[in-house]
Amino acid sequence: MKFRVTARTILHLGSDLISSDGIAFYELVKNSLDARSPDVRVDVLVRMPFETYDELLRELGERREPNERGIAKPSAAPRNWRHLRETAIDAVDEEAPEADELIAALRGADNKREFVTALREANRIDVDDDGTGMSEATLERVYLTIGTGERARERDRQASCPPVEGQEDHVILGEKGLGRLSAMRLGDCLEVITATAADPTWNVLNINWNDFADAGDEDISSIDVKPEVGAKKGADRHGTIVRITALTAAWTYDKLDALAREHFSKLVDPFSRRKLPLKLTFNAISVEIPPFSSFILDHAHGVFDATLEWDKWGRPVLSGIMDYRLRKRRRPFEFKGVEVATLAGEASAETLKRMGPFKLEVYWFNRRVLKKIEGIGDLAAVRRLLASWAGGVSLYRDGYRVNPYGGPKDDWLDLDRDAFSTSGFKLNRGQIVGRALISKAGNRYLVDQSNREGLKDTPEKEAFVGLLGATMEYFRGFVVQVDEEINRANRVKATDALDRFRAEDARLEEIMPALMALLKLSPEGRRLSKQVTDAVTSLREAASDVETASRASEQERSRVMHLASVGLLIEILAHELYRATAGGLKTIASARTSSDPKMTGTQLRVLDAQLRTLQKRLKVLDPLSTNARQTKEEFDLGDWVTDIVEGFAAHNSRAGIGFETRVSPRGSHRKVRAVKGMFVQIVENLLSNSVYWIKQQNKYDRSVVESECDGPIGTVHVLVEPDEGRVTVTDDGPGIPEDRREIVFEPFFTTKKQKQGRGLGLYIGREIAAYHGASLTLGDADDNGYIHSVILELGKDD
Repeated sequence: MKFRVTARTILHLGSDLISSDGIAFYELVKNSLDARSPDVRVDVLVRMPFETYDELLRELGERREPNERGIAKPSAAPRNWRHLRETAIDAVDEEAPEADELIAALRGADNKREFVTALREANRIDVDDDGTGMSEATLERVYLTIGTGERARERDRQASCPPVEGQEDHVILGEKGLGRLSAMRLGDCLEVITATAADPTWNVLNINWNDFADAGDEDISSIDVKPEVGAKKGADRHGTIVRITALTAAWTYDKLDALAREHFSKLVDPFSRRKLPLKLTFNAISVEIPPFSSFILDHAHGVFDATLEWDKWGRPVLSGIMDYRLRKRRRPFEFKGVEVATLAGEASAETLKRMGPFKLEVYWFNRRVLKKIEGIGDLAAVRRLLASWAGGVSLYRDGYRVNPYGGPKDDWLDLDRDAFSTSGFKLNRGQIVGRALISKAGNRYLVDQSNREGLKDTPEKEAFVGLLGATMEYFRGFVVQVDEEINRANRVKATDALDRFRAEDARLEEIMPALMALLKLSPEGRRLSKQVTDAVTSLREAASDVETASRASEQERSRVMHLASVGLLIEILAHELYRATAGGLKTIASARTSSDPKMTGTQLRVLDAQLRTLQKRLKVLDPLSTNARQTKEEFDLGDWVTDIVEGFAAHNSRAGIGFETRVSPRGSHRKVRAVKGMFVQIVENLLSNSVYWIKQQNKYDRSVVESECDGPIGTVHVLVEPDEGRVTVTDDGPGIPEDRREIVFEPFFTTKKQKQGRGLGLYIGREIAAYHGASLTLGDADDNGYIHSVILELGKDD
């Protein structure tokens, strides 16, 4: 048995795969560019209003519905085609090109068929190029083969040939062999007039898509479509005209102009020097494709560049520069290996390699501080121009756009949703003009969907989107952080204001006796002296209130810091309680149904171990309770750290990570007076970071080289030095680059998987340490420039 393809199938392919007029035009233009045409001309000719054309065909019973492709029902009392002739002629736009030819064809029709043919040719779309053209054999062998791999094979042949010095590479855009179906989107009839330079005549191919609807369930081969010999041509003539008639929708100058502004203007990477060789006309009137005003980029308030490459050791390296021009702040960044894999959504090394390299370039405009720009116009003009080009990050493959990314209705990187969650709605799509660059050669696994509506859903696409989204989030964090720093610097602190007031109050105190003495010399002066005294008293009372509020604010700050940290641990505790209780219930249920006493005993011992683990954990977490959160207690440094690590290790026993706690010198003790719960928060944040990155490193290493290992995947060493008042947490994970020594302590800085890391752990840890008069710092870097230790320094004094 064999599959059969019915004639109607081709209609579904055309209607389902080509989703918009813009995509249809892109496919037709792409075919011309693949044929190496130096330019492409698209001419839309409308000689009769679509409404009239549509109603006439419906009354004649010749109009097919666009969805089901069935014949539209004629009116209740249809008129004969001869009765409709004058209606059709009266509707012709006499100012349109070739209007006389249409009127002559309508008048000269001798039968219904000729009249309907003239009607269907009233309006048309021509796509004209001077490319290599097609011979009769190519038309039959390639053009009439749906899904041909001819372009894909041509691209592979091109890739295997060495580049010619000084000659720009010709980019092959097509590969699926479906472009010819785009004509079906625009009209029911297609005529292809084409020839190569070697052909003596033009080759003509006529296709009426309605024939396939009429055939219905018949085999697709039952429709005879065959090229014919056309008129003679000159020896130097070559190229193709794709003529589409029986248009299925109304076309106007405004519609084509909107398509030019919103779609054609962005088909080619607007930042590059490559220009789209496309000319548009509507009824012989030129329709401009607006060029990109690149100098607006010079006025961007922030610029973000990122590049993904592979180093000589085969590690992925994501690097770039964040330039916040408005604030005159710049910061380079670089992520390698496991960090890149984690940012990409914990992608494997092999997935990243298949995904391939890319470049990202983003220009950010703060709409609140926009102003008029010389050469563009006033503020309203600047905003209009920005609105026409902003939309997020557009994707370009070999310089040509991958739709619909970065379009007005597309938020493929979740920029708007993320922006809503940040202060000031920063880096939303309306503020961004950006591009991501990929290539067919370097990103073979980032494949367009057949309908040209984005990339196919694959692990490589998921990693690509995740990595782009994470880098954009990183840039957003930088902008937010800089703004907060500047706002803090410009903010007048209550203590500063009080100090200035006290200084001014002291000066006022010196001159008050003399002032009062002068004022008491007259009745009016005595009245004023009372007002001055009352005002000074009110100011001093206000200053006292501010001082009281300032002290309360500091206390509230420490409380808020603690509660924020507790929030980070609540989800851990909830997860552990769920896991322990679920495991306990499962063990009890299994023991009840088991008839083997030995098996029952084993299961109950498992339950006992689970409950003991939970008990250890709760012992450490108990000081985090609300009642204990601000209470300072005296405890032994080594014993308490050991308890914390043991409880944490019990919880992470399944992670395959070793935990070692050592007190040096052995047997030494140190009494510390502090909030035990806050101490837990610092140490557990450090342990959590170590565990997370050891796991990520293990995933990445295993994706590079598959290996089985019976030992732990990593180890966390905790060294307690009571005499020095120091606790050092060291792990054998990927480490922190030396150049991030201070950045990692900034709030919301994280290189964890997007949406997973909050970037608050080290920041809160340092704040809590400072609250106790201690410090939290990073240790020394190794020979490769990576830091593996975090040090909590209490100092030698109590």
